[in-house]
Amino acid sequence: MSKKLYAISIFSGAGGFDLGIEAAGFETRLCTDIDYHSCRTLRSNRRLGKETGKHSFLQNAVVLQRDIRKLNTKDILRAARLDRGKVSLVIGGPPCQSFSVFGRRKGMDDPRGTLLWDFIRVIREVQPEVFIFENVAGLLTIDDGKVFERFMEEVGKNEFGTQDYTLTHYLLDTANYGVPQFRSRLIVFGSRSGIKISKPQPTHSPEANGKSISLYPELLPTPVVAQVLRGLPEPPCPHIPNHVGRVHSQRIIDRYSRLAFGERDSKTRINKLHPYRPSYTIVVGSDKGGGKGHVHPFQPREVTPRESARIQTFPDFWAFSGTSRHPIRQIGNSVPPVFGAVLGAQVLREAFNYEAPDYREILERLQLDYLLSDAEKDFSEGKIALAR
Repeated sequence: MSKKLYAISIFSGAGGFDLGIEAAGFETRLCTDIDYHSCRTLRSNRRLGKETGKHSFLQNAVVLQRDIRKLNTKDILRAARLDRGKVSLVIGGPPCQSFSVFGRRKGMDDPRGTLLWDFIRVIREVQPEVFIFENVAGLLTIDDGKVFERFMEEVGKNEFGTQDYTLTHYLLDTANYGVPQFRSRLIVFGSRSGIKISKPQPTHSPEANGKSISLYPELLPTPVVAQVLRGLPEPPCPHIPNHVGRVHSQRIIDRYSRLAFGERDSKTRINKLHPYRPSYTIVVGSDKGGGKGHVHPFQPREVTPRESARIQTFPDFWAFSGTSRHPIRQIGNSVPPVFGAVLGAQVLREAFNYEAPDYREILERLQLDYLLSDAEKDFSEGKIALAR
């Protein structure tokens, strides 16, 4: 790269999106989130990288634990050590609470609907060259689509009400981009240079699993659950962060033992993972009790936070702070780092005309060797071509 590209992250959570864009080639200068434990996760992992040399992520990032509604843009730019209009990329995805308020015209002035508005405010005032907005697919249909329509009307405008950004949006499933999980997400790209950022081309297909690669010459098989969980010892394991499971009663153990691969438990309403398919979506837990994970495919228990983190493509060195329920929430709320890297690489290629890493390079940078299948190994040896 001829010039460093700097990013600001809002609604940063545990840093999944930040890991991704840094693996793609950006440098995050600021992470901000309201949650104490998420900010502890970011700071402790940044410190781990600096002290041990295990990784180099977020080494130049300031972490601010602040409510975005009370954080003015001057503070954001000052913390990031950047000037207005000199930010390459802003990333973020506000929590979906009170989105319906935003869809009504009065929602712009209603404090309950300001999380979407504050994303827009930051874009208008920071004036990044590009932004990436990530959120749940359901945002497209809330209030018959009025919320999303209102968001798209406002997010591209400057403070004078004229259009500053060229917008494109896509509904993407992470399983099509090498993440071992079905996870449908809404992505909005905004470019101040007038470039229409196109949809990232899928690199993987769940349908390719178990079939000859010759049937899918341009697509690799999506990694599956058994591949992701291999090499992890039974919990608890003190040497692997967050690899501690729930304690189940014998009644629960017996019920989980009877579940077939892919079957949903009627009482707990959670699914037993199929070992040879991508995972169901990793979901967020509850503030009050912590969420329930999926059932392990080979053991009668729920998956540990570390196993969920692997499904989300977090590196094993990335530890999550807090008691048992806090890591579950952080992991479930995160953008999978590999998916974040795919989005960042698309922006690098199309908005900045930079060379971007391919899938294998992304895995190497994130230290996700366990995701490499035989197909990827063949690719690395030049036997097959990887779609870009």
